[in-house]
Amino acid sequence: MTDALNALLKAAAEKVKAMSPEAREEMMRKQREGYVKAEMSWPKPKFHYENGVKVYHSYEDYLND
Repeated sequence: MTDALNALLKAAAEKVKAMSPEAREEMMRKQREGYVKAEMSWPKPKFHYENGVKVYHSYEDYLND
């Protein structure tokens, strides 16, 4: 890890420690909301079954499953 990244991580951790419980809960709520939005917009894989074997329509679909 670079020194610059290490300094940024340390500063972020200090900011979170300094937050009030209410501010920390609001931050976590926003992070959960962002995670859900990202998951919902993720493409659904396309596939079908042939003789009991899952066959993906593309390599991208395979990676998104």
